[in-house]
Amino acid sequence: MKSRRPIGLCVALSFLLSACATAVTPIGMNGEPFAPDADERLLWAQADREAAALLKRVKLYDDAALTAYLTALAGRLTPESVKTAGGPVARIELIRDPTLGAFALPTGRVFVHTGVVAAVQSEAQLALVLARELAHVFQRHALRAAREGLVGPVRFDGAAPLGPTAAAIVGGGLRLAAMAAMTGYGAGLERGADVVGLSNVVGAGWNPGEASAVWALLSRDLGARGAIETMLLASPAWLEARVPATGRPSEAVAAASANSSEELERLRRPLLRDNAADDLRRGRFALARRELDRVLAEAPTDAPAYVLYGDLHRLQSQRAASAEERDTEIRQARARYTRALALDPALADAHRELGLLYYQQQDLGRARTELEEYLRRAGGAPDAARIAEYVRELAR
Repeated sequence: MKSRRPIGLCVALSFLLSACATAVTPIGMNGEPFAPDADERLLWAQADREAAALLKRVKLYDDAALTAYLTALAGRLTPESVKTAGGPVARIELIRDPTLGAFALPTGRVFVHTGVVAAVQSEAQLALVLARELAHVFQRHALRAAREGLVGPVRFDGAAPLGPTAAAIVGGGLRLAAMAAMTGYGAGLERGADVVGLSNVVGAGWNPGEASAVWALLSRDLGARGAIETMLLASPAWLEARVPATGRPSEAVAAASANSSEELERLRRPLLRDNAADDLRRGRFALARRELDRVLAEAPTDAPAYVLYGDLHRLQSQRAASAEERDTEIRQARARYTRALALDPALADAHRELGLLYYQQQDLGRARTELEEYLRRAGGAPDAARIAEYVRELAR
């Protein structure tokens, strides 16, 4: 059953739309058919070029079922007035990037990072992230920004590291993408997207309180994410401006329901594993641990998750502050790898990681046995030549 739209939200939405109408009419307003203006067509052509350039520089997450699910969510979040008017149809591009990022180009193409899908606690929270990006499309904010001369060169001082998508945007000089993803449309239009996005979430039947807790949730995580988070969605000031409506981070996250759709939890389980692997490569151990815990809570026999957990302990052992702490982490790593093999003896990665761990401990006989087993099961792997060299060394 759909939730009733709060009166206060409707009043705010009406005020917003009337204020915007003098400059750019939102798509579907007053039931009018939509046709892009001449300068808007040029803007859309630029957006298409930027999308093509971006997709050459980033890696899409190859999961058709999950992408179709996100596309269906976007469809639910598109008001009937927009559909009837002939507005842009949302198209989801799921990017393998563990940082927090989601943005839409004016053509309705929505780019979503795997890091966002992994971070949210519920479908309602994910819906709000998508809804406010789509609101920028429906309100034609890129056109307003272009007409006001706000779409300028991409600027980056090089002082901070960049995630994969941010690096692609900066490296390609993608102006529309940079505004949508990194700098935003200005406080007024960003707040407008909040109002329209939340209204559309409520109209599609999700609980507004649960959905809005996503900003506090993302704000709570920033300390563990590090300097690589350079997108607007991870800006402390931007998130802080959205937290008061739902309370401080710990309060809002605790109060929000963590119930999510079974479909979302089922579909994103492999993504959580893959995102944990990406976070491990970047030394974001707390995030990786949380993601793996969520996988194992849903699927206690997920052998690949145990391999990644073993990697987590192995990497932590290399940063241990004492010999005792290092030995503890190594024992836990070995236990995780062993558990993975107990669940799936044919899991080649578990044999490789266990063999390398034994090699690190100078347990050379066991190291050789595990690495030979890895080669037997994954002889065509990209690292097969390197592992074979280890085996030859151990055989001397």
